Amino acid sequence: MKSKTFKEYIQPVVVLVAICLVMTFALAYVNSITAPIIADNAAKSADAARAELLPAASTFEQYDGDMVVVDPDKIYVSDCYVAKGIGMVVTVDTKSFGGILTEMVGIDNTGAITGVKVISHADTKGLGTKAHDSKYLEQQYKGKTELAAADNIKGDPAVNHVSGATISSNAVYQGVCAALEQYKTMGGAN
Repeated sequence: MKSKTFKEYIQPVVVLVAICLVMTFALAYVNSITAPIIADNAAKSADAARAELLPAASTFEQYDGDMVVVDPDKIYVSDCYVAKGIGMVVTVDTKSFGGILTEMVGIDNTGAITGVKVISHADTKGLGTKAHDSKYLEQQYKGKTELAAADNIKGDPAVNHVSGATISSNAVYQGVCAALEQYKTMGGAN
């Protein structure tokens, strides 16, 4: 009777635990190999985006001072890279329709926006992403040195929102406002 209980109940549990342990170690091993590669690719992608947003810059130094936090869970600067005397590229995270939207904003040494690029988002493809379109971003933000910093994009006559994608448009707008605030807080890119 004991052997039947062992075969029916204990042996399957032991086998499943062994399989789980082997899979856990296999996943940990694969992660240890791929994690540095993923981090390196993300850094290269961010460097390429910075170079695109501030083409006059040849090198960037990471700013390690205080970052602007408008609302801790909704609008905050996550990093800032400065090209001395040329400008800066500010990375901002904002709460959008689908979750956190990450964008980079290039600002030259006169305080003018050189470009805006959405790096990652979870907004609805097709509709919400219209507010991330490079042509739209260039038309709305490039060359501007100041925004009204309104609570909502609809409150700023200098910028138009995308109809049907107001939340996504507002997330981008709030991020650009936070980037300009970071520029002002730092006293420029000197």
